Amino acid sequence: VGVVDSAIDARHSDLAPRLAEARDFVAREPGEAAEAHGTAVASLIGAEAGNARGMVGVAPGAELVGLRACWQRPDGGGSCSSFSLARALNFAILNRIRVLNLSLGGPPDPLLAELIETALAEGAVVVAAWGEQPEPAFPASLPGVIAAGGVDGGRGLPAPEVDVLSAAPGEAYNYVSGSSVATAHVAGVAALLLAARPELTSAEISHALAASVVTRDGQPTLD
Repeated sequence: VGVVDSAIDARHSDLAPRLAEARDFVAREPGEAAEAHGTAVASLIGAEAGNARGMVGVAPGAELVGLRACWQRPDGGGSCSSFSLARALNFAILNRIRVLNLSLGGPPDPLLAELIETALAEGAVVVAAWGEQPEPAFPASLPGVIAAGGVDGGRGLPAPEVDVLSAAPGEAYNYVSGSSVATAHVAGVAALLLAARPELTSAEISHALAASVVTRDGQPTLD
């Protein structure tokens, strides 16, 4: 699973065994070892199951590839650039990473759209955050991309996204919320489906996930 995000804490005991590779396409702060958002998202997807501590990811056997294309601002928020995202996506395409987690969103970008379309054409499953608005953010708005979260309008693929336990830099843990969290859960399920049936296409996985949505207590959820 390619985690296109901010820097993942490669030393965290829940992530070190699962992080196969980490690439930095930002190089804005070369000394930065870990950032909160990327660490949280990576742990939700594939935190280690066999270390008897912390938490367990949705797909604890998944191989994670950290693709740092975003960076943490001093106020705790995150920023990305088209150039860093394009470099990360190009790496993922060239290395045929099967699942891409994009827990991010922003304005439409023609270059990124072309790269994501290429990734889809090459067989990648791309999961992106719906965002916190009624309409999906880019790139969740692109055809073929699995949009996660943002379920108030009943259109995004539902997954846990409120006060979910995740890993944090420095052997810590924290509760996180938002459609970025839902995205990580859906990407983890996609990884599990591919592990069981590697021949599945992105469209087949998207259809299988959509078909698994049921309503409980008036709220849609993945069965």
